Order: sequence, then C-alpha cells, then structure tokens
Amino acid sequence: MGNVTDYLFEHSLRQGERTYLVTPERNWSFRAIADRAGQVANYLKALGVRPGERVLFSVLDGADFPALFLGAMRMGAIALPINSYLKPDDYAYYIRDSACVAVIVDHSLAPVIKSIRADLPALKHIIATGQPVDGLPFLDNEIASLSADCPAHPTDPDDMAFWLYSSGSTGSPKGVVHTGNHIYWASELFGAATMGMTENDVILSPPKMYFAFGLGAQVYFPLRMGAQNITNPKPISPDIVWEQWLAHEPTIVIGVPTLFAALLRIAEDKIGAERVRAACRRLRYCISGGEVLPAVLMERWRKFADVQILDGVGTTEMTHMFMLNRLDAAVPGSCGRLVNGYRAELLDDAGQRVPTGEIGNLHVYGPTAATQYWNKPEKTAEVMGKGGVLTGDKMSCDADGNYFLVGRSDDMLRVGGIWVSPAEVESAIARHDSVLECAVIGFPDEEGMVKPKAYVVLRNAGGDAAAMAEALRTHVRATLAHFKCPRWFVFVEELPKTSTGKIQRFRLRQLAD
Repeated sequence: MGNVTDYLFEHSLRQGERTYLVTPERNWSFRAIADRAGQVANYLKALGVRPGERVLFSVLDGADFPALFLGAMRMGAIALPINSYLKPDDYAYYIRDSACVAVIVDHSLAPVIKSIRADLPALKHIIATGQPVDGLPFLDNEIASLSADCPAHPTDPDDMAFWLYSSGSTGSPKGVVHTGNHIYWASELFGAATMGMTENDVILSPPKMYFAFGLGAQVYFPLRMGAQNITNPKPISPDIVWEQWLAHEPTIVIGVPTLFAALLRIAEDKIGAERVRAACRRLRYCISGGEVLPAVLMERWRKFADVQILDGVGTTEMTHMFMLNRLDAAVPGSCGRLVNGYRAELLDDAGQRVPTGEIGNLHVYGPTAATQYWNKPEKTAEVMGKGGVLTGDKMSCDADGNYFLVGRSDDMLRVGGIWVSPAEVESAIARHDSVLECAVIGFPDEEGMVKPKAYVVLRNAGGDAAAMAEALRTHVRATLAHFKCPRWFVFVEELPKTSTGKIQRFRLRQLAD
C-alpha cells in the first residue's frame, strides 16, 4: 500500500527549489507545488470529502491543475480533470455521470456552473480558482492557513485514482477509469525509458493538462523526472507557442499535426529559418500524436529547421502513448513501433489475426490499460472485455514492426467494394503546396455509391475554387488509384476539432448530410 503522489515526488523533492512550472505570472518550484497539493488535500478533507469520492475540476493550465490533481489523489479521492472549454449541458453531464461531490472551476466558468446548480442536487461543493467569485469559496483564501503536510492516504496501486473523459472525437464522452499503477507504468515505460526525459529537460507541450497527452507531458512525467514545464493558460495558439519556444528554447516539444502545420507556416512566413534553428539548438526532438503526421509535414520541418518530429499513438484508454517512432530510425508515415512493455494484435472483424502487411483492428495490451468505462458496462465489454483495449483504429504492420494508421474503424471508406484509407488520401492531398490541412470522409453520389469527399484548408484562401479543385484532383491521381481520388473538394476556413486538436470527422459527416 502506498500513494502515487509519493512516487511522483520521490526524486524531484530532493532538489525541491528547482523550477517545475513556468507560468506567465511566476515560476513554481517542485516544493511549492507539493505544498499546494498538500493544502488542497487537507482542504478537501475539511470539506468532508471521503476517500473514493470524486472531485471534478475544470481549471486552466497552471499551478492549480497539478495541485488539484495531486491533492485529490493524496487524500484518497478520485481526481477528475475536465476540459475547460465546454457548454453548460456538457458540465451537467460530467457532474451527473461521475456523481462528484465537489467541483472546482476557474472563475471564468463559475457562471456556467451556477446556471446549472439547481439541476444538480447531489453536488455538495463548488469552489472558484483564479479570481474570487461572489457567493463561492475562493481556493486561495480557503487553503491559505492550512498546513501543507498531509499524510498520503494508503491506496492499493490497482484502485481507481483518476478518470479521464474521452475527448469526443467519435461521439459522446466516456469516463475512463485509471489507477495509480497506470501513472507508474506510463512514467516508467514511456516517460523514462522511451522519451528519456530527465531533470535537464525543458518541456513545451501545448496540448492541455486535462487531455491524456498533455497530462503526462506536462504533469506526471516532469514531476517524476524532475523536468521543467512551460505552460500556457490561454487557448492553444501557434503565435503563443512560438513566443514560448523562442523565449525558453525547449528540449522537447509535444503537439498534434494540425499545430505543427500551423507553426511551420508562421515560421516560414514570419520568423525565418535562422531564428527558428537558433531556438532549436537545445531541442532533442518533437513528438506528434492525436492524428497521423503527414510524411510531407515531417520532411518540411526537417528541411526547414533540422527538427525531427516523432509520430506516435496513444489513447485515453491506454493512459498515454504506447507506440512511437524512434530517433534516427523514424519511418515517414508510420506511427512507429510498440513501446517496450506493450504488445498488440491486428484482428479482422471475426477476431482473427491478419497477416503481416494487411489492415486489421488494433487490440493493444499493457500495464496502463483501463479496465472500465464508468457507468457503461456494454461499451466496457466491447472495448476492454478481453483484456487490453480494442482501440477502434485500423492499422497495418510491416515486417520490421512499424505500424501504419489508416483510420478509425468508423472512418474507413468502402469504395466500389474496396476499402479506402482516409489517412492515405489525406496524406496525398497534403503534399500539395497549397494545402495547410485536410480531412476526407465518405459521401454518397447521385446513385447512392460512397465516394471520397475532401474538406480542405488552403494556406492562402481565395482564388478560383474550381481551378484549385481540379489541380488537387490531378495531384492526387498522380500518386493514388483513381477510385481513391475525392469526387468532391470543399474548401473551408477551418476543420472541426476537439479542444485537443483532433479532427472530428463525424461532424464533417453531419455537415455533409
């Protein structure tokens, strides 16, 4: 019996005054965050929160996030970090589904929570952070006089410790239940052994802390390894990312393909290769996840700034990443190889393994795999019922163990009886110099036959849409079989995405209908 918070601070508190978190207002040391987490733990106990009860929080990236995440787990409660860019109905859903006893929100969200308070009779406590809010306890004031010393609640490593709600890129969010052991193994297998993160690293991870990708990169990996994290409380903005990158010269940058595309456009148009290369002089590598990293984008970054972006795959259900390309062995267009400690199978729709090189449904196993969706036994049985996680990804694997993502199970297109990968078509479109990003879905033609339909964001909007569509059609047909070429090209200002940067193809399908 122990507590995962002791594991996370085991090394970093030996040099507790070193900077962990760089925020716009101030720097926070490891000791300062540990003390604030202890105060939060004591405050939750004073409120009457009991071990095993849920504490939901929706706060901006900064010191309060790790303090709340760690403080809740330290006193035995279940930490529930939630997206901070939601609507009232979304928050009501999360609060009801989790049956949380306390909600802690940024002051900007307080009016939203107040507006639904009457419909949530089981909710006992609402606390504001950031700035005081009339009628609500203010976290800074509430914990100011409390001791930072809070003995860790002894917890079995396999007991639930925190939940992450799925991002909704494939529909309604689901509460994914995680344990302290999941943090331990994600940190050891990916953060330490695969990333090689150390106390000498400076991390720049625009993906937010409430997102599984950002939670590891910004919170528990740096805490365990003693690394420094550059954080931004504002929405993700390529301009802000570049401000931080140029000012702090990080050693590891973590993002999603759409962000790396936008960053490169600004670098090419406004900053220039010389200044970017200078800001990358300490950079070891970048990591991309969430979507397939187009090979052309990877190569453009390498040529422009001698930056290597390593594409990988992780899911909320698997806690963090379980596949990654390796330095000096990256395969363009591949998601990389399995992280040591994980294994995977590619299965056909009957549950049988497919031959090497053929497309199958990814079933991954490892010590970070969730075992349930909260309140969803049927979905739990479907995804996790055989152990591990059936991710919903369609992949192939070559003889060297490199995996290639071809799309989500519900994204694959059947055109003329032949399976077509949206990712393959998107990669071909993205190689055109005029394209910033794109997404491909299936859409029925006048005879009801499904054909690819592309939604495209151009680097420079305007111009003759018909001529551009024909140019893209010619471009795609030069590299792909004609039946894979989109029948329609729709030019849009932006693609619908989750707050974490994943393209929501189901919204494009709704738009097309």
